[in-house]
Amino acid sequence: MPKIESEKAAKAGHVLFRYMRARHRFKNNVAPPLPAHELAELIGGGKEEFDEVCIEPVASPPIVFDGKADDVFEAIINKKYRAIAFWEPQLVAAWRHYVISDGPLPPRPEPRDP
Repeated sequence: MPKIESEKAAKAGHVLFRYMRARHRFKNNVAPPLPAHELAELIGGGKEEFDEVCIEPVASPPIVFDGKADDVFEAIINKKYRAIAFWEPQLVAAWRHYVISDGPLPPRPEPRDP
């Protein structure tokens, strides 16, 4: 595993933390995130997979695959806001802004009426 420079690892760790927090809010069967500084340390040591979330620290955004929550990945990373069924697209867009741009923490998602 190649080591990643600390600045890139820290940035990737923070984005990964926010993504995993959002993912945990939308899905019940996924692990909550480790603290961002712990993720950054692991990334700095070369780790690239966290609870089936694969990252490339030098990519923008660093999250490149999610094996447990592909709908959350599609919505938040690929901007396909309707990929998460039963959630308002505006709320999903707010979560993307939080994850990618370190925006304000959106409210906890509540299902919309079908």
